[in-house]
Amino acid sequence: MPVDSPLSRERLQTILAQSRTLRVGVIGDLALDAYWYADMTRSLLSRETPHFPRPIMREVFSGGAGANVAHNLTRLGVGEVAAFSVLGDDWRGVILARVLAAAGVDVTPLIVTPERCTNAYIKPILQGYDSQQEDARLDFNNDTPLTPALEDALIETVERRLPHLDALLVADQMEINGVITDRVRDALNALAERHPETVFVVDSRQRIGLFRHMVLKPNRLEAQRAVDPARKPGPLSGEEMGRIAATLHAQSGRPTFVTLSEEGVLICAQGTQRIQPAAPVRPPLDPVGAGDAFIATLATALAAGATPWEAGAAATLAAAVVMEKLNQTGSASPDEILARYDLTLETRP
Repeated sequence: MPVDSPLSRERLQTILAQSRTLRVGVIGDLALDAYWYADMTRSLLSRETPHFPRPIMREVFSGGAGANVAHNLTRLGVGEVAAFSVLGDDWRGVILARVLAAAGVDVTPLIVTPERCTNAYIKPILQGYDSQQEDARLDFNNDTPLTPALEDALIETVERRLPHLDALLVADQMEINGVITDRVRDALNALAERHPETVFVVDSRQRIGLFRHMVLKPNRLEAQRAVDPARKPGPLSGEEMGRIAATLHAQSGRPTFVTLSEEGVLICAQGTQRIQPAAPVRPPLDPVGAGDAFIATLATALAAGATPWEAGAAATLAAAVVMEKLNQTGSASPDEILARYDLTLETRP
């Protein structure tokens, strides 16, 4: 497969500028990321139990899962960003909606109900005199599936707003009891088929092979599991990876982008396969949020009229920007993406 870098700086500037005119939605699993900072130098042995408590002195909240994808879209300068999901009527849902609104995301399509628990990932950070470490994470998850009534409400909300969107990103993040149920997925597949003028892009950890008429963005392992689930995960040859990407591409009928970590992304579109190399990065690195930046930039570029090859190149630049942002769920702005493009030229042999 040829290695291709099809994007000029002028073309990249045009694509990024076009994002200001776009309207993009994110549907799926939204989560709250919470960092609780405990000053252990203040901890005193409890009188009731033989444990040292965690004195929380500071807390920081941000959007996780699909909420971080929405945040990345606003950082790219997308004109209008809307979030579609079902949140619990709880303190986590209140904070998550506030975080999204503060980032410029339209939260009016969100459905709030006492029947659900707002997903959250609580990360206690224990701080000592000259060091800190992360304690075991505390997760808030749903123990029951989305009810048919809530499925209907979510589908109806998306159907009503879809004519006003240029792109819709599907964040199928939860392994069980997530928002993208079988019924919701079937409805989205039907909408994608009926509205080919709207760019549908999906990221699904467990079910990428079940989406149709949408641009697919699996990583290497997700793609292998979708096409060859009986095979034990392990190294794949270029020929095997190409066959897997071609199979997913044929099933979806839309371009497929298989991310390959430091090797870049394998793009399968228009009967052709190409590898877009990863953009250069400078250690130390933190991969948290890189995938969200990739899919947000990918969808934005495609909605702005970029070819699959141009969109893949732009997305790798955004992912590289986020890789260098430590201890945070990062995002990439247009200026940062352009600066990464310049660095790519400087480091090219």
